[in-house]
Amino acid sequence: MNFRTLLARRKYAGLCGTLIICLSLAFAIDGMIAGGRKDPKQHELLPGQSLNLTDPLPRGAERLQDLSLRASSPIISLKMLETFSGFWLGGTLWRAEATIPPDAPAGVYDVTMLYAQNGTETTPRQAYRLRVHKNAKDLQAAALSFSERTFGVPPYLLAACLLPLALLPMLACLALSRNIARALQAEGYSEVFRAMASPEGQRIFFSQVSATPPQQGDAVDVLDEHAEKLMGQALVTAVHRDTVEAIMRAGVKIRPGLLAKQL
Repeated sequence: MNFRTLLARRKYAGLCGTLIICLSLAFAIDGMIAGGRKDPKQHELLPGQSLNLTDPLPRGAERLQDLSLRASSPIISLKMLETFSGFWLGGTLWRAEATIPPDAPAGVYDVTMLYAQNGTETTPRQAYRLRVHKNAKDLQAAALSFSERTFGVPPYLLAACLLPLALLPMLACLALSRNIARALQAEGYSEVFRAMASPEGQRIFFSQVSATPPQQGDAVDVLDEHAEKLMGQALVTAVHRDTVEAIMRAGVKIRPGLLAKQL
């Protein structure tokens, strides 16, 4: 297989890797946008599901018995569970469980925290909205994330699953690059791996591939990546082990990745 075919395959593998990374980033951005739009006090549920509610203890409450949850419908089962210490900011938080019965009709239900002593709303106000959907299809359609509405999968999960797949085209590019180097060497070409400015002209560096090392003053053709178009000529100035150093003639400027061929 010649190096031109290998180059085309490497380009295709690189495009696949780029596409996978872009898709992964797009799913992550979709998740961040959905998270920014989400009301932290609103929850999407199906009949038969349970949900843990938690918030800091409101002012004037020191224990769980000082609080009482009230739902807008008696079919919602509410149970105060515990108090616990906050992880990041400290303080004391409460935790409760809200359960939707399996036969609950679709709709919006409100849950409000009250002071147990007088039945008034807490300060600050702690109120939650439970939006119950008829079935999983309706729940998916109500998702704020585009990817979750379309595929039924959370966007961060899609991003996490896609990102490791980018390793496959990267490994393919690495293997193809090695094969390209061998194919170029077999045809007498060497890839220019460095190009830098100098007072004498642009100085280029490439690997020695010929059995006979070039001598100082020898001419070298510089061609495009496919060895189809002559970009200019260079004169060899030094040979360092397996690396050849040359200066471009006539003020020609090139970039790394082009091919050099000893005349």
